[in-house]
Amino acid sequence: MSNTYTDYVNKIAITIPERYIDVKTGESYTVSPKIVDQIEYHADNSSLSHLVLSALHHYLNPKPVLNGGSAEILQQLADIRAMLENGTYFIQPPIKERTMKEQTEAAKLLNMKEVEDILEAFGG
Repeated sequence: MSNTYTDYVNKIAITIPERYIDVKTGESYTVSPKIVDQIEYHADNSSLSHLVLSALHHYLNPKPVLNGGSAEILQQLADIRAMLENGTYFIQPPIKERTMKEQTEAAKLLNMKEVEDILEAFGG
């Protein structure tokens, strides 16, 4: 059953169904209680348009893959390995975004057994 939430100040109404289709993948998902809570909160606080526009901004401008994901961890482990093998310490610029090719190369340098060995060597 769908429900309509209204921001009367800004004259915005949105009807939320029980399920929605991810327009990028075509997969269907249930609308979570957390999403419903956020829509209710912003409708009650006259900020529903900001919620929708913020969600669209994040949808259209996804975060780079390397912000805390497993690819970043693999890249950092590859960097540690390179430092250990080469005996040099090279500091990369902190804001540099790595390309998908660089990420793929980093992933090729490591396998999960090596990752486990490195983590065990550093205590955990």
